[in-house]
Amino acid sequence: MPVDPALLLACLLASVVVALSPGPDMMFVLGQTLSGGARRGWAAAAGIWCGAMVHLTAAALGVAALIAAEPALFTVLRLAGAAYLLWLGAGALRAAWEGAPVGLPSATAPRRVVLQGMLTNLTNPKVALFFLAFLPQFVAPDRAAPWVQMLLLGPLLPLLSVPVFAALILGAGRASARLARSARAARWLHGAAGVIFLGLGARLLAQRS
Repeated sequence: MPVDPALLLACLLASVVVALSPGPDMMFVLGQTLSGGARRGWAAAAGIWCGAMVHLTAAALGVAALIAAEPALFTVLRLAGAAYLLWLGAGALRAAWEGAPVGLPSATAPRRVVLQGMLTNLTNPKVALFFLAFLPQFVAPDRAAPWVQMLLLGPLLPLLSVPVFAALILGAGRASARLARSARAARWLHGAAGVIFLGLGARLLAQRS
């Protein structure tokens, strides 16, 4: 077996704890669900999963170590991610001000939300460093190559986040569907999403390497 069974169990338990812990990804999915319903929430979750898979692959191949070793690169990613989240927040607040209805305006919108979720995840260097620090703890030196073990263990966390996101999207999606019938409530939903995105952007902007 390429992975030590005891370390696999330890990684599984640790991933459960991390998946249940509130964080920027969870807040991003919540914000998208509030502003566009369950469909948009699932699109956001799909984008985050894609970003996470890129991060764990980078950690396994050593790219994340480069980010950790280069403060300038870390800063560029952090500022880019913060700017993107602030832009999303400003757009949601503008929708609230203009009284835009809650929902997906076109058939291409889900793809845009997937891209937004992926970019939000990829431009957060903290996620890259998390995988770099998290996965090696469960690598056994007497098993397969470390990068192989990391690629096998890495998907556990994104997979375990599925039921967590499902519960979040179910609750927020029902609330969004009810409130979307009111124009005033739709303004509040867009406004709440905007505040969440602005808060995430400000949080990332305030972080230091």
